[in-house]
Amino acid sequence: MSRWDPDAYLRFEQERTQPSRDLVARIELSRPNAIVDIGCGPGTSTRVLREAWPEADVTGLDNSEDMIHKAQATYPAQKWVLADAARWQPDKAYDLVFANATLHWIPHHEQLLKRLFDAVKEGGVLAGQVPFNVESPLLKAVAGVSESPRWRELMRGSREQIFYRNETYYYDILSTLSDRIDMWMTTYLHVMESQESLLEWHSSTGLKVYLDRIQDDAGKLQFKNEILEACKADYPVRASGKVLFPFKRIFFAVYKAT
Repeated sequence: MSRWDPDAYLRFEQERTQPSRDLVARIELSRPNAIVDIGCGPGTSTRVLREAWPEADVTGLDNSEDMIHKAQATYPAQKWVLADAARWQPDKAYDLVFANATLHWIPHHEQLLKRLFDAVKEGGVLAGQVPFNVESPLLKAVAGVSESPRWRELMRGSREQIFYRNETYYYDILSTLSDRIDMWMTTYLHVMESQESLLEWHSSTGLKVYLDRIQDDAGKLQFKNEILEACKADYPVRASGKVLFPFKRIFFAVYKAT
């Protein structure tokens, strides 16, 4: 995958940060000492953790140099680590291991979740949020266009680079780790400025694995235009001039017994 663009990601900062706030609000920890934010990106989720527990030692971890540099520039007093969560080996245990919109980028969730839970102290929590918007018209349009004759060969294997899993999949894994699991799902209704904003949103995250296959800007634009044409009837412009973008997410908090 090409380099991440923190500024493009942050164009929807409020929408991307709200799930972090909602997850933190459900975590039952009074005074955690050590917290790690797995896949911290430009640091917005880490900021949420710092605001919730200002006395805790909070570390933000991400495998993107661009994201870490952005986080360091925005929050210079915060602790940041450049590391790949798929291979990260913690040197200590944490009261909270937090992963917001991260796990779907990493394969082998059975081993990954067990390893992350092993990094949780007794009485601590592993908390995560994963997008599960696979039934949305937008993602269906991406799949349909990428499988069309023009793009099929170039896009072969792209979909397999993102590991979307449903709520029962996560429950079946997490239930082997703990008897205390808090799980829920939320469908956010994001108010977008236009239909084109849907592609702007997705281009900085999930659509990247497809766009990275296309070398020229004209080709990228054509690919995105075909996706928009395939789904824009499902995202009509409202009387306000805005567009509603439903987005489903899965949340969990798994508690380690004392």
